Amino acid sequence: MERLLVLALAAALLVACTEPPQPTMNFYHAVHSADLDQIKRHLYWGTDVNQAGPGGRHALGVAVADGGVVIARELLDHGARMDVRDRLGRTPLHLALAAGRVQVAELLLARGAQDDLQALLGQLVAEGHLDRDTLALLASRGVDLNAPGADGRAPLHQAVMNGQLKMTKWLLQEGADVNRVTDSGETALDLARAADADPNVIRLLEQYGAER
Repeated sequence: MERLLVLALAAALLVACTEPPQPTMNFYHAVHSADLDQIKRHLYWGTDVNQAGPGGRHALGVAVADGGVVIARELLDHGARMDVRDRLGRTPLHLALAAGRVQVAELLLARGAQDDLQALLGQLVAEGHLDRDTLALLASRGVDLNAPGADGRAPLHQAVMNGQLKMTKWLLQEGADVNRVTDSGETALDLARAADADPNVIRLLEQYGAER
């Protein structure tokens, strides 16, 4: 009996020695600060990884927007959901792509993120949050660069109307159809001229074969 008691005490001491200490920093501050040690403490001691923090943001959304692959992986391993949305309706994948965090976006996709990538392309163009690497990732995933959105305009049309020269160039380089028409029959060049766009946008469209 005495031996069993000694063994039980030894086991309890071993567990106590291997337990991480209680966190000393707020969970969301730890995520913002990329403090992996504090994050692991929170996860060990049962902090709800899916509870919205200040501003309605979730820990996973914060981590991916900052490009924290290691932290994002840790959160996912502990049950972080990929379908949560912030107050603007953005999922973690949306936030990662908008921030140009391709590596962490690939992690989310590998873990089964179910976002509609076609819809995301349109949203990113409208927001002006689409860079070359993000566009290449979406194109590699089969997103149709010429598919019209609810307004009948393809991403190229939207980029031209917003005066986004770099985005227009990236879309064309990835294979967007320069002569694709909107549902109302207008080409990107028509829209550029109607909007009195930057002459550089017009020249770019013409260089890629826009029909006058």
